[in-house]
Amino acid sequence: MKLLTKDKQIDLANQLSLKSRDIDVVLFNILDESLPKEFMLDSLMLYQNKDGGFGNALYIDNYNPNTSVYQIYEAFRLLDITGFDKNSFEELYIDIINKAGNYLYNRCELKDNIWNPNIKSTIDYPHNIIFEDNDINLKMFGLHPTFSLVGYTLKFFNDKKAYYKKALKMADKLIDIYLAKEDVTKYDLISVDSFINSVKSLGLLKDKLDNLRNKLIKDTLKLIDLDLIKPLEIIYIKDNKLDSLREKELDNLIDGIKDFGMWDYKASWGNNKYPEEDSANLKWIGSVSANNYYLLKYYERLEKWKRQYV
Repeated sequence: MKLLTKDKQIDLANQLSLKSRDIDVVLFNILDESLPKEFMLDSLMLYQNKDGGFGNALYIDNYNPNTSVYQIYEAFRLLDITGFDKNSFEELYIDIINKAGNYLYNRCELKDNIWNPNIKSTIDYPHNIIFEDNDINLKMFGLHPTFSLVGYTLKFFNDKKAYYKKALKMADKLIDIYLAKEDVTKYDLISVDSFINSVKSLGLLKDKLDNLRNKLIKDTLKLIDLDLIKPLEIIYIKDNKLDSLREKELDNLIDGIKDFGMWDYKASWGNNKYPEEDSANLKWIGSVSANNYYLLKYYERLEKWKRQYV
C-alpha cells in the first residue's frame, strides 16, 4: 500500500501556501492539524451573501456572485470535512448555517422534492456550462446536491430546529425517489453517498438505509464498469469490490502528484469563450490538491509526521 511521503507532504504544504486560494490553504492546514477548524468559518464568511446563501466563486467554475444551491452545497461540504456537526457550538458556525438554512428552506422553491442547483443569472458571468440553468443540467444533476444538503442539515442542526424537521421529511421522500430511479447519473450517486455518511450515526431512517446502501453500491459498480464514474468519486460507502477499486485508484493518485509538488488540473468549461477559465484552472490546482489530501487522509494513505513550526 502506497503512502504519500513526509517529504511530499511538506512540498505540498509549501506549494499550496504560495499558489492557492486562502480557503484551500486553510482546508489543507486544518486537515494536517496545523490550524483549528474554526479558521474555515472565517474563510467561508468571505463567500456568504446577505441573503444567507453562498456565491462569489466559492466553487471555482462559477464566477456568479449571486447565491445558488450548488454554492451552498460546497460551503456545507467544507464544513463537514473539517469536522463540524450539531455538537459544534461556535457562534459563527451557528450563524452561518442558520442563515444558509433559512435561504434553502424558506426561499428556495422545491420541484418534485428537489432544489435546482443553478440560477438564471449565471449566464451573465464566466462559468462552466454545467452551471447554466437548463433542463439538460437539471436532469444531469438529478438528486444532487439536494440529497447531500438534506443530509448535512440533519447532521448540522439540532432536531428541534424547523430546518431539521423539514429535512427529515424531505429525506424520506428522496430515498423513495432514488430507490425507484432506474437511470442514475454520477451526481445522484455522489449525493446519496454523502447523505448516508451524514446520517449513518444519527439513528435515522433505519428501515430504509439498507436498501439505500445496496442500491448505491450496485449503481456505483455499474457506472464504474461503464466508465461513467471513478471509484473515488464515491467516498464513504463500504463494499469489498468497491474498496478494492478505490485502493488501486489511491495508488494512482499518489503516483500522480507532479514534480512541482501539487496535482495538476486541465478540465474544460466546455464553451471556450471566457478568459477567466485560465485563472480558474490555476485555482483548481490548489483546490484539487487540498481535496486529494483529504481523500488520502480519510483512507489513511499519509505517512505519519508532525509539522514543526518555528
